[in-house]
Amino acid sequence: MKNVSFLTIKKRVNFKLSHVALYYTIIVLHICLITGVAFAEDLTPKKMAQIKDYYQQAWQYLGQMNKDIKNLDKAQALYMKAMELSPDNPDTLWKLSEITFKKAQVSKDKAKLLYEKALEYAEKAVQIKPDSVEGLYWVGTCQAQLAEMAGIFKALGLVKSARRNLEKSIEVNPTNRFAVLSRVILSVIYTESPWPLRDLKTAEKLSDQAIKLDSNLTLAYVKRAKLYLAKKEKELALKDLNKCININNPTYLWDAELYDWPEAKKLLSQIK
Repeated sequence: MKNVSFLTIKKRVNFKLSHVALYYTIIVLHICLITGVAFAEDLTPKKMAQIKDYYQQAWQYLGQMNKDIKNLDKAQALYMKAMELSPDNPDTLWKLSEITFKKAQVSKDKAKLLYEKALEYAEKAVQIKPDSVEGLYWVGTCQAQLAEMAGIFKALGLVKSARRNLEKSIEVNPTNRFAVLSRVILSVIYTESPWPLRDLKTAEKLSDQAIKLDSNLTLAYVKRAKLYLAKKEKELALKDLNKCININNPTYLWDAELYDWPEAKKLLSQIK
């Protein structure tokens, strides 16, 4: 065996140690990316706990929006506090997008501006975390809504972009609750868009998948009913509309009471 100098051994040890350090640094960085915590923000456990508490309080207000629409303002204020603690937190951003979107739904005068602001929040969330299922859902949904307001014929590019974002949200995590909702919005896009985007077969497939994953999703039933009406399948539409209004434990009670049940009842009265 050849003689090896002490200096050579030291260099080899330092080389191996540097690789070990690099390896663990990469692991730590990966964990931080997964949890959405950036080093630059230097979030302490106390701040993280406070943000989580803001989320929980805001969710409670969101769940009560059907009783008092002003609860949306209270939820929004809490998310803004969370953003003060962590300005680039993708979860806070998509939650702000959700709240802003819902405020747009009940504000006729400011609807377009609010939908645009909701899109801005969601896009920033996706910029920070490209595989955010929630962020991708809200980007796609906001784009679809703005396209509808502009007129789908005039905004086909926006519709195509919405479709891509919603499809990606499903690809990232197919069973995530927002991926389920993405299927419903995609179904609406394929049902209501002009040719060549119109595809009733794909729309039905997506609606079926959504209902299979969440049988209490009132939105899915009312939108599939409209799809059946587009296909001249009246009996199937009636079945879905009746199912919708008879769900005792809807996944999103506030949306069911404010939007889905009223729409289902309106369609039933029109059919009869």
